[in-house]
Amino acid sequence: MKCDLHLHTTCSDGTLTPEQLVDRQIENEMHCIAISDHDTVQGVQRAIDHAKGKIQILPCVELSSYEGNTDVHILAFNVDYKNPQFLKEMEIVADYRNQRNVALAQCLCDLGIDFDLEELKKSKAGNTVGRADFAKKLVEMGVVENESQAFEKYLGTNGKCFVRTKRLSPAEAIKLVLKYGGIPVLAHPKLLRMTKPQFEKYLLALYKAGLGGIEAEYFSHTYFERKYYTKLAKKYSMVVTGGSDFHDGKHGIDLGKSFSPMPYTKKVLGIK
Repeated sequence: MKCDLHLHTTCSDGTLTPEQLVDRQIENEMHCIAISDHDTVQGVQRAIDHAKGKIQILPCVELSSYEGNTDVHILAFNVDYKNPQFLKEMEIVADYRNQRNVALAQCLCDLGIDFDLEELKKSKAGNTVGRADFAKKLVEMGVVENESQAFEKYLGTNGKCFVRTKRLSPAEAIKLVLKYGGIPVLAHPKLLRMTKPQFEKYLLALYKAGLGGIEAEYFSHTYFERKYYTKLAKKYSMVVTGGSDFHDGKHGIDLGKSFSPMPYTKKVLGIK
């Protein structure tokens, strides 16, 4: 079974529309994929409608949360994405992101970079604007040579314009997912940059908050990291997910890559 449970579309910071993404995954003979855009579910129904049963689509959203100086992302699988109350809560989450974007754009302007946030928002046609979009724009403007440099110099945790605004805590993100029937999974754990003892202690705290899985099969994880995260998932009876984190071929890997879920993961997530 070929699955990719971490994919982004133009509804957040990907370069393929939900429809284009589905078509590419059908061409790659995938059995199941998850549309997991940042802080939005706008692309989920579009993907399901376009797939017409040719490929299984898992509803998902990648929630941004912060704790201390740590950026923690929670994948919300099978969340009740049509629930009006859930959509209202997602509007609040989106507003947190909007506030961050305003502060980030202002910081760039203060540094003498003529960054037009309104122009960027118009180009996104109402879809979520993320730091990756800022990075692409800075490359287009000639401020930096590439997107990695944009994060290193301006947008990343140690960048000149990194801003901290109100965001969900990891526990709050997990609670939100559970409230609407979803399975909360810790995305790309390697990016937390913790030692093994630190990570297991942190994982246990998230587990007690209701975390249901670990994205052990992440594209940039080494063989040994995958084994380690899978071992911890089994220890705490969590699901193991895997994904390419595909955005545009530069961030994430080619759409042809996949992973095969274990029986327990298939059962919990309803993968057919």
